[in-house]
Amino acid sequence: MHHIIVNPKAGRSRITVFLESLEKLFSQIKIEFKKHSLADANEFSDEDVVIGIGGDGTFQELASALFGAGKKNRFAIFPAGSGNDFAMSLESGKRAALSKYGKNAEHNARVFFEMLMRGETRSIDVITANGTAYLNIGNMGLDARIVQNAEVLKERFGRHAYLAAVYKSIARHKNLPLTIEVNGKKIEDEFTLIAVCNGQYYGGGMRIAPSASIDDGKITLCLVEGMPRPKTMILFPSILMERHTKLKIVKYIECESVKIISAGAETLCLDGNLYPCEDEIEFKIHPKAMDVFI
Repeated sequence: MHHIIVNPKAGRSRITVFLESLEKLFSQIKIEFKKHSLADANEFSDEDVVIGIGGDGTFQELASALFGAGKKNRFAIFPAGSGNDFAMSLESGKRAALSKYGKNAEHNARVFFEMLMRGETRSIDVITANGTAYLNIGNMGLDARIVQNAEVLKERFGRHAYLAAVYKSIARHKNLPLTIEVNGKKIEDEFTLIAVCNGQYYGGGMRIAPSASIDDGKITLCLVEGMPRPKTMILFPSILMERHTKLKIVKYIECESVKIISAGAETLCLDGNLYPCEDEIEFKIHPKAMDVFI
């Protein structure tokens, strides 16, 4: 059985045409499928194929539901979000991800259907943050605040909300005093942002962790030391140009788990979804915990 879960906010005409075309292809060769909500994920049997249609946030919620229920389903994603960063790591690069699917919804349905019929999968790692699973990148600090502020500003600024949120977040930026326990060491310092990475990309194609791999059994921890507010203006342009790895304030640590202890309430962002931040968050890698169609 194939179970299809669509982000309810993905009501754009292209998604509707894609879904109709995919259902027609299933029907032509008499493959059974059902449409579900995320709440039904724990009812699937391990033999079922689960299809997620949406953005990184949709895939995070679905992966968390499946992983939390101990399911071993094969997972297929159709990237229909605004950023689609997880697809970039899954397809081994931004260019490959962008070229796989075009603007024609019927063509995309055919490409996706053929991928399912080939049946080739890649076993990927999953990271949990205090038990909540995600596939791509978890982050705290300035970048998480931008996501939080963009949500608030969407109604006022529409598609320019993210840019408005960048300015608002930088104007109110304060470095995070954190204690980080990793690889048997304790780091106490102030940080501009922390990214706990499985994939390489976030924020709509910014390659924050070029060395990260979604199937190496490792977390790639990116630490950006505390910066004065004016200097934070250079951080995101440097990430866009992939020059941030040469900055002295940016450090990477490979690990299997990391504990972050916060001195106060702070936003936690997992694949674009916002979660309340607990005083202590333990991130753990779960090697090759999910099979994803490629």
